[in-house]
Amino acid sequence: MWRVVAVLLLAFGLISCASVSVDDGVTKVTQTKPQMVYVLDFSTAGGDWEVDRQGEELANLKRDLQYLLQKTMANDLSKRLIYAQPGTKADWAKHQNAWIIHGQFVTVHQGSRMLRGAIGLGAGGTKLETHVQVYDLSHDPGTPFMTFSTSGGSNAEPGAALSFSTAPAALALGGASGISHGLSEDTERTAREITAALSNYMHERGWISNDQWIPPKHSHDTDIY
Repeated sequence: MWRVVAVLLLAFGLISCASVSVDDGVTKVTQTKPQMVYVLDFSTAGGDWEVDRQGEELANLKRDLQYLLQKTMANDLSKRLIYAQPGTKADWAKHQNAWIIHGQFVTVHQGSRMLRGAIGLGAGGTKLETHVQVYDLSHDPGTPFMTFSTSGGSNAEPGAALSFSTAPAALALGGASGISHGLSEDTERTAREITAALSNYMHERGWISNDQWIPPKHSHDTDIY
């Protein structure tokens, strides 16, 4: 048993989960800190979807991830930075001191839930990438003043096969933990990093204090979950 564990650790022990990160993107100067933010659905059209669903099930998954990202982002922005609410394309017609966040799901890879549950440590890991655009409704709302991408994936915990116990309960817990870490967590992490990117933009312009600043993670930063 321990020989098998040693081999698996050698194969996967150096693989860690990079927390969702953002690239530097492109930013332009906009005039003032907004009073609020509208979060639109991110488009699922044209993305690379490698998941175990087709037809109506795939459509439902896309809607679920759209809703989760929009809702989590609005909640996270409101809690940590600035009031935000889910919006629609109709909000683009409003002329007010507000921003709109829009974007696209670019890559959605489900990975292998069986490998995540059995081995973990990156085996069967997921991948989620988005493109993000931010618009200022008070100034040139047809052109984004901020564009960037997010990228990340799930699963660095050991699964059942690498649990350091042969007790059935411990093995079951390790497996369940590996299976539970997937696209939903990637989506929530993505929402938090988008909040951080907006926070960084505001901090660079002196609109928020150091205490309010949420430093974003960049692609060269890694974290173990």
